[in-house]
Amino acid sequence: MTDTGKEGTTMAANAYQRSAYRSTSTVNQAYRSAEIEGLSQRDLLVKLFEGIERFLGLARSAMEAKQIEPAHENCIKARAIIMELLSTLNFEQGGDIAKQLRDLYLYLLSSISEANLRKDPAMITAILPVVTTLCSAWRDIPAEEANTTSLPGGTQRTSLVNLRT
Repeated sequence: MTDTGKEGTTMAANAYQRSAYRSTSTVNQAYRSAEIEGLSQRDLLVKLFEGIERFLGLARSAMEAKQIEPAHENCIKARAIIMELLSTLNFEQGGDIAKQLRDLYLYLLSSISEANLRKDPAMITAILPVVTTLCSAWRDIPAEEANTTSLPGGTQRTSLVNLRT
């Protein structure tokens, strides 16, 4: 006869921890969702570029420390944000600017992939100024113009970026 009491207690404790984690995660997601929903399109784009900067910085640090997995994970996170930005470009309204952004995003994606493959922190350092410049450009849009482009469903003019909620 085996002692399943201890195993059962351990399994219950693990289930409780997973449940608590899920609850905390759900609360965090709700908080972030509410925070994001109140942002202007400009402020949301700034937050996205700040996220790219943060993930690339973490990837670079991990590469310098020869930590392969964290370097890879942070490169993937930065790429995911850029892929989403790429998918939201509005070529009808954005014209040449949208095409230029597409080219920049494709350059960033390619460069991040190459840096990730080679685990070369210098390659990350080389592209960070591009991300910083894009972030600053969005940040520099005056506040009174920040809401002249609305999220889908709004009544204001359409932007060159069409963020989906």
